[in-house]
Amino acid sequence: MLSGVPKLLVFLISCCHVALAARVCIGQNISATDMSDVPYLFEMAKEPRCTHVIGDIFIMNLTDIELPVDIYRSVRKIYGSIIVINNTNIHTPIHFPSLRFINATVLPAITAFKNRNVMVSVGPHFKKAISEQKHGITFAVVHNLNFVIDTDQYNLWWLAGYPNGRFLLDSGLMASVCDENLFKPIAAILGWLFVALALGLSTVAFYDRPTKKQKQE
Repeated sequence: MLSGVPKLLVFLISCCHVALAARVCIGQNISATDMSDVPYLFEMAKEPRCTHVIGDIFIMNLTDIELPVDIYRSVRKIYGSIIVINNTNIHTPIHFPSLRFINATVLPAITAFKNRNVMVSVGPHFKKAISEQKHGITFAVVHNLNFVIDTDQYNLWWLAGYPNGRFLLDSGLMASVCDENLFKPIAAILGWLFVALALGLSTVAFYDRPTKKQKQE
């Protein structure tokens, strides 16, 4: 699946990274576009880990499955996109702990569309995301159910796309809800302190004002 990606690019990147003990993989080889591809991913998990990926990584049309996500553990750079579409109940979070850079072309750098109970995340080394998508969208997370991006992930993605990154979001951003049982007593204490302060200030103002006799003198 090297359409649009010159084979020369694969060769040049491979040569540049040989000295760094890097391994360049084709995105198709670590993708699963349906359930029949999953056994092949388990075979790939026995091979040396990929560090650089040429082409898009697709995870699509999977249901009630565990993926050998260790194959993504060492991926540092992707010259393509991460595309997660139409999956249900992937029991292993799709995590790229070493990812630093994505240079996408046709599609956003990360796309998550029509998933249910799926999580995609990157590690703290994620520093740059570039997308040449025609509408300028860097990250697209739409039409998902229980697809969770917590605030830490949102911040990582936003900073990686800065200053030109754009999000297409309709759901999926999870914010922690404050525990009201914890904050009710604090609010009550602050309320009493405010009342006491107001009374104190009014008392000072009352006794500090000049009397009628003082005004006549």
